[in-house]
Amino acid sequence: MTDQTTATTPQPAYPLPQPDGTDPRITYGLLFDLAEVLQRNGFPRPAGTDWANLTAALGRFLYQSQETS
Repeated sequence: MTDQTTATTPQPAYPLPQPDGTDPRITYGLLFDLAEVLQRNGFPRPAGTDWANLTAALGRFLYQSQETS
C-alpha cells in the first residue's frame, strides 16, 4: 500500500483584513498578557512609550496595511 497523502505548507492566518474602526479585542489586558509573556522569556517589561509601540507592532502583525494603490 502506498501513501497517497501530500505534504502541504499551511497557509498563514495573518495578516487579517483591516477592520473598520478600532478592534475591541486589542485591550490593555491583552497588552499586559503579551508583556508578561515577554518577561517570562527574559525580555524587560515594557515601560513608557513601549506600550504604544507594542500596540502598533501588534496591529502591524495582525492586520493588512491600509496602503492604497
